[in-house]
This record gives sequence, structure tokens and C-alpha cells, in this order.
Amino acid sequence: MSVRRTRQPVAGLEVAFFASPIARREETEASAAEVEGELRKVGEDLRTPARVAVRTGADTTVQVAGHAGAGEAQAERPGRVFVPVPVVLTGGTEAQVLAWLDRQATAAAREGGRALAPLLLALPHSNSLPACLEILARLHTDGRGGRVAVVGRAGWSRELSAAAAAARVAGFMRSARIGLFGGPSEWLAASSPDPETVRRVWGPEVVTIPLDEVVRACRAVLAEDVAGLRRQAAELMRRAEEVVEPEQDTLAGALALHRALRGLVRRHRLDAVTVRCFDLLGPVSSTGCLALSLLNDEGVTAACEGDLPALLTMMVLGRLTDRAVFMANPSDLDEAAGTVTFAHCSVPLSLVRPFRLRSHFESGVGVGIEGRFGPGVVTVARIGGRDLREAEVFRGEVQTSGPGHREDLCRTQVTLAVGRTVVRRLLEAPLGNHHLIVPGDHVEAVLDCLERVLA
Repeated sequence: MSVRRTRQPVAGLEVAFFASPIARREETEASAAEVEGELRKVGEDLRTPARVAVRTGADTTVQVAGHAGAGEAQAERPGRVFVPVPVVLTGGTEAQVLAWLDRQATAAAREGGRALAPLLLALPHSNSLPACLEILARLHTDGRGGRVAVVGRAGWSRELSAAAAAARVAGFMRSARIGLFGGPSEWLAASSPDPETVRRVWGPEVVTIPLDEVVRACRAVLAEDVAGLRRQAAELMRRAEEVVEPEQDTLAGALALHRALRGLVRRHRLDAVTVRCFDLLGPVSSTGCLALSLLNDEGVTAACEGDLPALLTMMVLGRLTDRAVFMANPSDLDEAAGTVTFAHCSVPLSLVRPFRLRSHFESGVGVGIEGRFGPGVVTVARIGGRDLREAEVFRGEVQTSGPGHREDLCRTQVTLAVGRTVVRRLLEAPLGNHHLIVPGDHVEAVLDCLERVLA
């Protein structure tokens, strides 16, 4: 017995249907059609086609043609990362599903890819859910992860979307190249993991690049196009609410650093960078604050001070939310009030309105950004721990940003109401200094993604 259909579910998911060979064909057809329609709705919402197979007996396999699109190309590319999604149409399919999951994991590993923990889709009839629970119990017995969602019940499509998001993040991380310019800053006592740990746990290749390359590239840009840099500086000055310390030539130098880093990103084929930026103060008389701000708004994830755990967190948050991310220090807190003030000089301009152009806080050199966050909820996160498998994730409500600006902290400052429990946790068990902030409430999505990717 076989069922054959054209489907367009969600990229990053490998979907297969399973039914007992003794099940009534008409009922199996109807169930498959119903689930197919629901999958198509989710796929259309995300605009991401994928590949589907249908299995309706121990020895029967029918590959079903989907849309020829990005999902198809990705399915054929070595190293693909995906979530197996067996749709269990009836009971009596446990052995089929477990064997298929084993084949998926083996094939992915052979191709240099990875099958994440499966999402078992159950139906609310035909002994589908009992079969899924038995399968999941066996996976847990074998030390493997997985989840069950019941089609048509509350939250099932959210589970599907979350699985696709995790596959998207894991796939990006697995293929990403990080540029570590100059190495971690010496004060990052808990934030200087071995690049091999980054590769093994999260996937990105870390390319260590001498800071001299940045210096030479920056000087070359200045020598080639001072006039163009000055025009660009003048435009940025017009956009700012106020220019406090930096002069036009100082801005031109900071923009030269941005252009130099952008060129090195292209040369080394990088997806993300982190720079030992304080060591640039002498050689180029500038800081990386403005350069990193602009890179983040251009889609190149960029972190300060050679902080790899912070950069990994930025990469996850950015990929999940499609937003630039603010890297900041928890610079002050009030446990009784349940608030934390975060501050740094390199906020992406897309996150703040208005902004003022300032000098770098600690050195008074170069260009820092004093931006104002609008009201609303933000998500704060940090990856860390010995093997980079721990994470702190919490939400905050913007209390103040801009008014009452302090001159004893980094330029962009935002005070968040996070609750006493979070403040106490920061004081007793921090994962490091730098925390990463993105607008919106994405706490559940981030936690869900981390659980799936690190399983």
C-alpha cells in the first residue's frame, strides 16, 4: 500500500509519513491529506519549501516530489542540518519510525551534516499518539532526544516552526566562519574558549587573523580615499542628533576601520567577526565601536574585545530574530528594584533613535555611540560555561535609556527591569561579563532553540 502526494512543508525539516500495512487505505489517505494541508499552511507562512517522503508499510517507500526550490537544493547539499519529522498516521509503526530515524542520523553524519532531535507528529486518533509515546520512550532509553506534538492541538504548529528555526540556526552555525582578529582581550578570564571547543560544540570554524592585517588595511583605505571617507563622515554627522566630541577627521578614521574590516570579511569569507579592539587605539588612533555597529547593521555579526562566547550568542539571536544585537556590559544594578543597567559604545544604529556621536568612553579616542532605546520588552542572553553548553536567557522591560545619561559609564545605556531573581543570579552565578540584547520577547524561542541545537 502506498500514498503519493505533492507537498510543500518547511525547509530544515525532513518529513515522512508512516502507516501500518494493515491500516485501511481510505482512512490513511484522508489522514495524510489532512496533515498535508496543515503542513502546507505552515510552509506558506514561512515561505520555505522542503522535501517529503511517504512510508506506508515496512517495505514500501515512495518519494514524493515537492517544489523545486531552496529547500530542494539544500536537501542535496552535503552537510545539511535538519530535524526529522515522522508523521505517525497509525499505531503499529514504531519499528518503522525508529529504523528510519537511525537511517537519517547515519546518512547525515556520513555527509558531514547532522540530524537534530526528531519531532514526532501524532494524530488524535488511530492509535497514533500511543505509538509516538512508545517511540519517544525508546529514544530516551537510548539517550536520545525528541518531542511529540499532536496535529491540530494547541501549539503543534509552533513546535513545527520552532524545529525549523533550530535547524536554520544549527545549519548556519555549522557552516559559519568566524574571524578572530588579534585574539581575546586579556581581561576575558572566563570568555576565551579554545577555538576547537567552539567548532566541536557549535560548529563555526574560527579563523585567527593577526591584528596587523586590520591595521594595514585601515591605513590603506585612508591613503586611497580620504575625501570619500570625509563625505561619509559628514553624512553620518547629519544623521546624528548631536556630535559631541569627534571631529570629521576622527569620524573618517573610524569609517576607514569599518571599510577595512568589511574588506577583510570578504577576503577571508567570514560570517562573523570579533576584534581585540582596544589594541587598535595606538596603531590607528581609533576604536572599533562605530565599525562594529555598522557591520552588525549590514548583516555581519560583530563583537568587541575578541569575545567568542558573546559572538556565538549574537549569532544565535540574530539568526533567530533577523535583528541586529547589542553587546553590552551589566554596568550597574539594583537588587532591591530588580534592575540592571547595561552599557557599551557600539550599539547598532538600527536599534536606537535618536543617537549622538561621542568618543570612546574609556579612552576618549575615536567614535562611540550614545543611543536611546525605545520603550518595550527586550531579550537578554549569554552563552558560556566550560564547554559553551550553558546559557542565561531572560526578558527585560526598558525603564530608562537616554534621560539621566551618566558620564561614568559606556555611552549607550539602558536600564532594564528584570526582577530580583535574575539580578541575584547575575551576582551569584554569571557566565561572563558581556550580555547580548535584542528587542522583543524571544525568551521561549531562544531557550527552545538552544535545547534542540545542544541536545
